[in-house]
Amino acid sequence: MKQDIKLIQQKLGVTADGIIGSRTVEALCRALGVNRVPQWPTQSEVRSGRSVFGSPGCEASLVSILPPYPLLYEGKPVRSLRVHKLIAPHVLAALREVSAHYGQDELHRLGLDRYSGSYNYRSTSGGKALSMHAWGIALDFAAEQNSYSLRAPRASLSHPDCTAWWQIWEAHGATSLGRERDYDWMHLQFARLG
Repeated sequence: MKQDIKLIQQKLGVTADGIIGSRTVEALCRALGVNRVPQWPTQSEVRSGRSVFGSPGCEASLVSILPPYPLLYEGKPVRSLRVHKLIAPHVLAALREVSAHYGQDELHRLGLDRYSGSYNYRSTSGGKALSMHAWGIALDFAAEQNSYSLRAPRASLSHPDCTAWWQIWEAHGATSLGRERDYDWMHLQFARLG
């Protein structure tokens, strides 16, 4: 069995050690054309400082990415989004898919072009624990129409025409507090609840 795994690893171009680790799985997914949803740590694992995201507010972990479609922050064009480097490819891919699915007119109509922030070293709304924003692993959209306490169906991002928006983000491993707990519909994060 181990020898078979080594042969497969050689064909995939990864270290042929006979152990099925994350690099082997990633290479196999690429070879098969399968998108694997990342398994991000829980919020409590992130807050412990021992997750893949490291310490909060670590400048070396943050990168600026260019949005693939026009976003507005308080009515002004957004030049870049500042996020943790590990989620950057997933954020870009999700935004590209969102843009392709909806198109600019529909993005604007639904408020999906209203960016409300990402990296921000701060506590959670109504709490003392650090927000996932402090690691650069959370993003907010359309805050005015989706305030923290607003629930479905009043929150605009809870409407059926936004289902594809959430499915695209979830396919990249993001969690919606709105879909999971019916509050903070503006918020998505690359950490599981718990």
